[in-house]
Amino acid sequence: YELGWGGWWFWDPVENASFMPWLAGTALLHSALVMEKREALKIWTVLLAILTFSLSLMGTFLVRSGVLTSVHAFASDPTRGVFILCILLIFIGGALSLFAFRAPRLAAGGLFAPISREGALVVNNLILTVACGTVLTGTLYPLLLETLTGDKISVGPPFFNLTFGLLMAPLIVIVPFGPMLSWKRGDLLGALQRLYVVAALAFLAAVVFFYVQHGGPVLSVLGLAAGLFLILGAIADLWYRAGIGKVSASVAWRRLSGLPRSAFGTALAHAGLGVTVLGIVAVTTFQSEYVIEMKPGAITEAGGYSLHFDGMQPATGPNYTEERGHFTIRRAGVAVADTWSAKRLY
Repeated sequence: YELGWGGWWFWDPVENASFMPWLAGTALLHSALVMEKREALKIWTVLLAILTFSLSLMGTFLVRSGVLTSVHAFASDPTRGVFILCILLIFIGGALSLFAFRAPRLAAGGLFAPISREGALVVNNLILTVACGTVLTGTLYPLLLETLTGDKISVGPPFFNLTFGLLMAPLIVIVPFGPMLSWKRGDLLGALQRLYVVAALAFLAAVVFFYVQHGGPVLSVLGLAAGLFLILGAIADLWYRAGIGKVSASVAWRRLSGLPRSAFGTALAHAGLGVTVLGIVAVTTFQSEYVIEMKPGAITEAGGYSLHFDGMQPATGPNYTEERGHFTIRRAGVAVADTWSAKRLY
């Protein structure tokens, strides 16, 4: 059998188990930057490292023990679950015990102003860890409730979309400002002056896209603008650091090529987050989905296209047999593509 479905995220418990270490690990990467540059946030960085690995181990337990029901769960063996739980107690308990004994010995790092790159990274850490906490709560609450009361409930997308979405919205706006601020003491007005053109371009492009895809929710403009703001903000960071437009092309190229690799990694990661936001907004607001029955010769309209069902025919593959349905896709009466959809028996 093949298990297939559409969409991009379902807040399935096992999906969440893989998502939580990603959130904590992203916070860890940003916290490590502050520790490297300013000798600050040492205790917090070590704790984040322990929590990130602990969440990875917990994900292993959730997937392999069978305590959660999910299409992604790989096993339901209580013996294996107990063994993994023992590993969790040893590693997580041992790490946190060592942390409790030795963390007070770490000296405090340098001070910094709230408006600074360190301040932006602290806000980043705060949002990501709280968001991780909400996902952890929504994932484990049904399990805890069933253990205590015997009641079975499911915490689904409405809870996660509301809590996680509201937390991540300000982070998306803040991300492009971080690289624009200086270490120790930053100039927020200067960062605003650098990014207002980027913000205007992002909003304009979003409005144009909305006009082309008329009929979508008005709030989608803000989502599209946020995604474009992340992408253009990442480009703007490299643009200003290279001095493009202020120095000659040869000097700008020399500066750009001389930037540390971490600058390009930062820009790529932030732009990737922007691409993710664009994809989420587009799939959520602009997709068309119809579930219908069609007979040979039937036509249905979807997303500005007309799909003509031509009929079925059997076929044989290397290790399967299948029933294939042929569809002709037309736009404005002109055939633009055709596709075969099949149900296979292996």
